[in-house]
Amino acid sequence: MAGSYLDDALDLKLYDPTQHLNVLLANSSSLSQLTALKIMVSRYDNHLSHLVQDTVKHTPETQESLERVAKSTEELALLMDEIAGLRLRAQATETKITSMTAGIKQLDNTKANLILTITVLKRLQMLTTAYEQLLLQVKKRQYKEVAQTLDAVTELMSHFKPYRNISQIAVLSKSVYQAKSKLVDQIFEDYDRTVQGKKPQFSAESPAGLAAACSVIDTLGEDNRRKLITWYCNTQLNEYTSIFTSTDEAGSLENISRRYAYMKRILLRYQEEHAKFFDPAWKVGEELCRSFCNITRDDVKSVLAQSGKNVHVNLLLGALQETMEFEQYLEKKFSVKAKGVSDNSTFGSETPLQFGQAISAAFQPHLNLWIRYQDGQLSEKIAQFKVPPQPKADNNSVVNPNDSIPDPTVLPSSAELFVYYRRILVQTAKLSTGAPLLDLCNLFGKWLKIYGQEILKTTLPKSIQNQDDIKTTCLILNTADYCAATIGQLETKMIEQVDEEFKDKVNLDSDRNMYLGIVNQCINILVGKIAVDTEPSWREMTNTNWSKLENVGDQSSYVTQLNSSIEADSKLILSILAKSTYVRLFCDKVVDSVIAKFLLSVVACKPLSEIAAEQMLLDLYVLKSAFLKMPKFSPDINEAPSSNYSKHVNALLKKPETLLKVILTQISPHESLVQNYFYLIGDRSTENFIKILELKGITNKAEQRTFIELFKSHSKAHDNLSENSPILQNLEVLPKGANNIVSNHQSSSVGGLGLNLNTHKRSGSGGNTIFPGVASPAGIFESANLLTKEGFEKGLERFTSTKDGNKLNENIKNFGRFFRRDNNDSNE
Repeated sequence: MAGSYLDDALDLKLYDPTQHLNVLLANSSSLSQLTALKIMVSRYDNHLSHLVQDTVKHTPETQESLERVAKSTEELALLMDEIAGLRLRAQATETKITSMTAGIKQLDNTKANLILTITVLKRLQMLTTAYEQLLLQVKKRQYKEVAQTLDAVTELMSHFKPYRNISQIAVLSKSVYQAKSKLVDQIFEDYDRTVQGKKPQFSAESPAGLAAACSVIDTLGEDNRRKLITWYCNTQLNEYTSIFTSTDEAGSLENISRRYAYMKRILLRYQEEHAKFFDPAWKVGEELCRSFCNITRDDVKSVLAQSGKNVHVNLLLGALQETMEFEQYLEKKFSVKAKGVSDNSTFGSETPLQFGQAISAAFQPHLNLWIRYQDGQLSEKIAQFKVPPQPKADNNSVVNPNDSIPDPTVLPSSAELFVYYRRILVQTAKLSTGAPLLDLCNLFGKWLKIYGQEILKTTLPKSIQNQDDIKTTCLILNTADYCAATIGQLETKMIEQVDEEFKDKVNLDSDRNMYLGIVNQCINILVGKIAVDTEPSWREMTNTNWSKLENVGDQSSYVTQLNSSIEADSKLILSILAKSTYVRLFCDKVVDSVIAKFLLSVVACKPLSEIAAEQMLLDLYVLKSAFLKMPKFSPDINEAPSSNYSKHVNALLKKPETLLKVILTQISPHESLVQNYFYLIGDRSTENFIKILELKGITNKAEQRTFIELFKSHSKAHDNLSENSPILQNLEVLPKGANNIVSNHQSSSVGGLGLNLNTHKRSGSGGNTIFPGVASPAGIFESANLLTKEGFEKGLERFTSTKDGNKLNENIKNFGRFFRRDNNDSNE
């Protein structure tokens, strides 16, 4: 068993000899057989080798491969011997060549050292010669030659930096440094003598000589040039600083003009006497002015700090004006033409120096006095505007649409106000683009509100009584429109100029919206003229006994009178209302007002027969023709009404037209009225159906019940009906005997502005109506005598104090969307 196990172990891929050793050497006595075991293993190894060789010999390819391997081994050994021989011969050859060329290499090194020595000696000789020449030229003050020689000396000295540890080179380097220092001192001395007007030495102080000295200073370094310019500026301004001090009277704000006059004399002397001694590239004149501005700004700060709030505003403004004029003088004087990017460019770009706030910056902490001063000036101007110019005409004259009325213009005070605003803005922006400019924006907003409230609104008539009132209303309208547009431009300009941190705080939207509200108020007053003049026509309509009308004829007499009033008033108003945008707005609101009043009158005329409904429908189409002709009464509009305006008219006519078509339906058979109601009105509301019955005069409860049951049964067959139609939703038709009060809360979009136009209750057979065309909530205009001027004004005052009135003011903010219509719409 053990032998079988060991034979199997030999066949394992990971053979472990420890197992066989443990079997062969099981105990200590087995060690005596170790020699015999070794002999046996050796014999077994030889036996295995012979077996392998016999097996290999049986394969010819294997035998050939073994022979090649044996041969390759011999060849490789020969090759290694040859390589070793070559290495020995190469080493020997290298040794021989090195011994042969050692002398040549030494000669090359010697030659290179010799060349370097000769070069250094030549440079040293050149440096010595240049140095001696420099000393001679400096002595003779030949600065033009000195500039060239100094460049050469500086260049040569740079080659001797590695040799400064040599004593002779160190001495020479020190001598050159001392020569440069002496040269700087000498040039400063020559400038000092020249500026003081002393007798020149040699010819150095000639313009050419000292101008050449500028090149020497440039070679000696930027520090020396700055030192020379600073010295010159201090020398020229030394007397100025001693005369004009912040503690003396000469340095006070009253004498600030003397400061600038003194500086102009200094500048003139520089240009006439000293400018020729300086390189133009140094811009000494500009540096002189900068030094003056720095000194003066510090003095002004000190003076203002001492005066504090006690400084008189006129004195402050006078000094500020003098300062700004002097800064503008400097900017203009030292502006230069910058070359264009291309040689073919026609104009260069102007690049002025920054003298804009070089001195006036000292006034910025005190600009609140400037703002307060402008507040007082604007107060005086508004006081002058309190009595605006009125159009000249006879108040008792009869309004004639054929009269030649000149186009209204804006109030001159509005243009004057914005011109003054522009001038203040320009002046303030020069002083500061920070918080003072934002304070100015708030000041502008304050007086814009006051101007609109106290000038425009107080000038606006409460209602139209004569031709002058129309002209005045249009004048105020155009002025408010001009102000709203100009406020936008003013806001844009201020945002452009104010600092980035204040841009978001510049906002004049509330002021602009206020003026747009005035525009809307003017339009309503003009529409009110038509409302008042058409009231007799509506009274005639409601006083007519429509139930006894036997047949349909031509247009009713009230419509003839109504069209005549609308046409006469529209021609007169539109001939004065110049802007096409407001022509469209006026026409829209007139249509809104008339349609709303027509619907109210229809309800008030119940009961209505089929003949009456047909006649009213004919009258409505006559009104439509009058509406479509209205825009052409403007002298600037000669073409047919625009599609948008026609759509607006048709949309407003749809409600009374649909109502009349339903009333036009015969009640026999009953199903025809019900089915026509579903087709035209399209809702399942029983309350709305009862309103139709009331309008048709079906007031008997039993008869109504029959119609209602038929209505409910047929409504189940229709799945496309709405719950409540907007045509009848807010229409109130009260039963007969309940004071016959009709209320129709109609909400319509006026001219695309999103304004609510609501028509309200009336009482009596003749009826006292609200003022059509003026947005008003229910209940405000229920007073008994609103047709009078006093009654209407009272109702309007009550309206403006309500939440709906505030909502109207909010809606006015959407005015801009109407004003941004395309050109075609603007002509409507």
